[in-house]
Amino acid sequence: MMIDRSRRWYRLTRRGLLKGTVAGMGLALAGPMASSRLMAAQAEDQLSMMGWADYISPDNISAWESANNSRLIYDSYASNDEMYSKLQLAQGNSGYDVGMNTDFMIKLLIDKQLIQKLDKSQIPNIGNIRPEVANPNFDPGNEYTVPKSWGSQGFIYDKSVITRPMKSWNDFLEAVVNEASGQVSLLDDPLAIAPLFWSKGLSWNSTDEAALKDAEEQVGKLATHIKAFNSYPVQDVASGSVILAQCWNGNAKQAIDSSGNENLVFVYPEPISEMWLDSYHLPVGGKHPNAAHSWINFVLDPEVAAREVTYTGFLSPVAGVENKLDPSIADHPLIFPPADAQKRGERTVRNETYDRRIAILTKFKAAAAQ
Repeated sequence: MMIDRSRRWYRLTRRGLLKGTVAGMGLALAGPMASSRLMAAQAEDQLSMMGWADYISPDNISAWESANNSRLIYDSYASNDEMYSKLQLAQGNSGYDVGMNTDFMIKLLIDKQLIQKLDKSQIPNIGNIRPEVANPNFDPGNEYTVPKSWGSQGFIYDKSVITRPMKSWNDFLEAVVNEASGQVSLLDDPLAIAPLFWSKGLSWNSTDEAALKDAEEQVGKLATHIKAFNSYPVQDVASGSVILAQCWNGNAKQAIDSSGNENLVFVYPEPISEMWLDSYHLPVGGKHPNAAHSWINFVLDPEVAAREVTYTGFLSPVAGVENKLDPSIADHPLIFPPADAQKRGERTVRNETYDRRIAILTKFKAAAAQ
């Protein structure tokens, strides 16, 4: 579901009420809570955070708040560019203590001096980061960031309506203009146009002018078939108002879990898709730095990380989390993308065509709104 963009208590969302008791409020909270209490005197009475909607376990929020005698206030955004714009316009007065962005955006935030270095002395759990996601090329040494979650992208559809096999982005685009016409949701993100490249076996980071022109032409043809641009289509898919949606794997799991619709199927499409890594960071000017570091240390505990995986449906960057997961979760294909899907995944690159791709998305959305 989407969280109201207005500032509110995150733990009161509908999904929080439904899923907050996945393992009960007494789910092995003692360990992480005990470690957080060591830092409780340091944490301020408030922590302001901004990130993707429906992306943090309400149980973890409650546990951290109780342990630190503080409250977490959460705002959601629709895209990486929205977060970047807020920080850029605020110039150190955004009001946020913690933010999060996807891999390709981090170096820009560092270069623009919009985020600040971490105080690792306040993050003893930083050693729990998995080697494969530690020390990323966009932030060597994790000086500015710690990883939050990682995952893949694909599409979810209702097989009672789209009855033919669906395996590729070509299949997806065919269904957009046929069986699913008028009931299609795409990401509210430049990645909405990525299938136009991936379906041809091209990187969506392409600098090829012919490929970019072709994508620009195609969006005009597809626009009339699109119902919504929504980065969190969970509620629309679960309700049946959308029968085909481009989405991230964890959101697909949320939709399937909340819908009770056994006809919903998620596909990791061929021949190329996305693999991404989201990271926490500290915006410049945050007023509650101790609370911010306390939260980041807290979520790097394996027990806390296991609740994040269970709630969000995304991979955790924390070593040892697999030992804390329920067996039904530990090998779930919507949480752990198959090896072949991971090999087909590519990272977004903020290269010389990125602004052009944003412009194509803008044209796409304008045409769909007519």
